[in-house]
Amino acid sequence: MNWRKGSISPFLTYSIILFFIFDGTALGLNIWLTQRIQSQTIELNLAGRQRMLSQKMVKEFLYAPPSATNQTQLTTLKESVSLFDRTLSAFRNGGTTINTDNTLVTIESFQHRPYYPLVEQGWNNWLPLRTQVLSYIKTPSPSLYVALNQAFAEQNNLLLNNMNALALAIEQQARYETGKIRFLQAIALLLSMINFVTAYWLYRNRINALEHEKTLIEALLQDMPSAVAVTDDDGLIVQANRKFMTLLAIDSDALNRQKIHDLIVPLVDQSNLYQLSNLAFKHAILKVEKSSAFDNGRHMAIWQIEDVSHDMAEREHLTSLAYKDPLTSLENRVAFEDHLKALNQTSGNDALHAIMFLDLNNFKHVNDNFGHNRGDIILREVGLRLKQFISPGIKIARHGGDEFTILLQNIEDEEHAICCAKEIIEALKTPYYVGLETLHINASIGITSFKGQQEDPSHLITNADRAMYQAKLKPDTPNIHCAPFNG
Repeated sequence: MNWRKGSISPFLTYSIILFFIFDGTALGLNIWLTQRIQSQTIELNLAGRQRMLSQKMVKEFLYAPPSATNQTQLTTLKESVSLFDRTLSAFRNGGTTINTDNTLVTIESFQHRPYYPLVEQGWNNWLPLRTQVLSYIKTPSPSLYVALNQAFAEQNNLLLNNMNALALAIEQQARYETGKIRFLQAIALLLSMINFVTAYWLYRNRINALEHEKTLIEALLQDMPSAVAVTDDDGLIVQANRKFMTLLAIDSDALNRQKIHDLIVPLVDQSNLYQLSNLAFKHAILKVEKSSAFDNGRHMAIWQIEDVSHDMAEREHLTSLAYKDPLTSLENRVAFEDHLKALNQTSGNDALHAIMFLDLNNFKHVNDNFGHNRGDIILREVGLRLKQFISPGIKIARHGGDEFTILLQNIEDEEHAICCAKEIIEALKTPYYVGLETLHINASIGITSFKGQQEDPSHLITNADRAMYQAKLKPDTPNIHCAPFNG
């Protein structure tokens, strides 16, 4: 290649243009991916909430028989039905609904999604329930209560399973789309790095003629939208842009004495994710893309680094919302069922486990006599007291209302579960001070123990629930009843 004095090679100009095209493409893909993940996270959270709403409607309906219902209960049931219906309708046809953080969100129709048949199936399961429950809310009657109770028994499990399948399908589709975009990003980044190395090699032949000016490589490096560092084979930092030094909060003198591996540390079991070491004077989660280059035959590594702390924190927050009970800060029913399913898949035939179903005795009278606000205060206190029993082998969740479920893993015998139940009941007996009132709350616990893997682990919870009702009938205290599960 011939160079003309005082002019820049057209190849160098093309390299610079291509560099910004590739880098802009990678940046645009990253922005699009972030927006897509946010949208899919909302859809996944809404699908998860649909599962909880399907169960909440059943419980609110059962608490509102014609002879004992009131307008408040019917209004609560109507709100749950309307939210479930509005969200499912938005999945079908697009539209607005209420997000899990009580904000208004707009959803595109799922008609062109591969999992749209699941939405239609759920809608077909929901329609007969929707018509009957709205009629019952308008005019509660014993005959309609019996008919609707039977309809819920026949359709709600189908609806719950359908919403579970929809949530799983949305998650799988999100992973598939993310993989495709990551692949395109890798291609754009690879082309950008190849073009970067080419521009560096071309510009090196002009370096002596550009006195008192920055090199093109340095200028490009400083203008890159992300933090970039170049290291040799030993990891010693050869060059870095201002964004890199700002990210690590260190100056250039200190930077040149450090190795890249002393400043960023890979996260365990997290591909391409790092965290800043204590030498960086701050904490951050980083996404790192690493590529190779050569300088006069010497191998170099190029580290392109992006601070994703905010995105990771937001993702963890959204996940916690889907699996946490907002009132007690315990795990919710969905999280408990996931723990149980995971344990069931790995449980050996000799491992003994137990499920406890806890119900606060006569808690309805607390709400009726002192108001739901004070009832919520007591539930928060119950949650705090139950948290002291949580350990790697004990999972505790709020099942709903004043009911809680407890999973004991790998216990020695059934007596161990009974002792644990007694300790929990004693902890809950301590008086509750709400304003000027001193309240005493007792609890009943049903226990079911099991070994090995179960065909349907949800039956374990049902069995423990039945045992709890037997415990309520006991005249002696503590109110504990054991019912071993036989499959």
